Amino acid sequence: MVNHQILLSTLLTKGISGTALKWFESYLLDRSFKVSWRGEVSKSQHLASGVPQGSVLGPLLFSVYMASLGSVIHKHGFSYHCYADDTQIYLSFHPDDLTIAARISECLTDISCWMKENQFLTLAQTELLVFPSNPSFHHNFTIQLSTLTVSPSKTARNLGVLIDDELNFSDHIAKTVRSYRFAHFSKVY
Repeated sequence: MVNHQILLSTLLTKGISGTALKWFESYLLDRSFKVSWRGEVSKSQHLASGVPQGSVLGPLLFSVYMASLGSVIHKHGFSYHCYADDTQIYLSFHPDDLTIAARISECLTDISCWMKENQFLTLAQTELLVFPSNPSFHHNFTIQLSTLTVSPSKTARNLGVLIDDELNFSDHIAKTVRSYRFAHFSKVY
């Protein structure tokens, strides 16, 4: 949920001011929406946050809003990439590194603080996937963040692909085959 005032302030710090900033204010503020379904139309609701969905500027404004998160992640020595509203952080580390759990915890704590400052919800959808250099070696650690406990998962979804901790894609292939068989048999009947 993009806070309009924070976004406008961020645009100002990026050098957008004057008429251009007024144009963004007009684009974002005092907007409302209705839902139409089966000929019925809902009451108009004020849009207090967010960017217009389906617009050309929506993804760009969201990226501008999220840009400062990168410096939070880099501060901890992690790399990251984003796609839409999904941010993935990653780090290569030596298997004997006993500080890794603390480093991940510190980074996630700072991300959580950033999210609160920028009025995002929580880290509840956080997943941790570890790819061991030796398949027989598994990290056995958990990350505790206030009420959230994050333990290494066996799989995680990335843009529709189910990636497993051994990078053999067996779960993704099995699910794809099951989906194909269901689709194939459903057409026969």
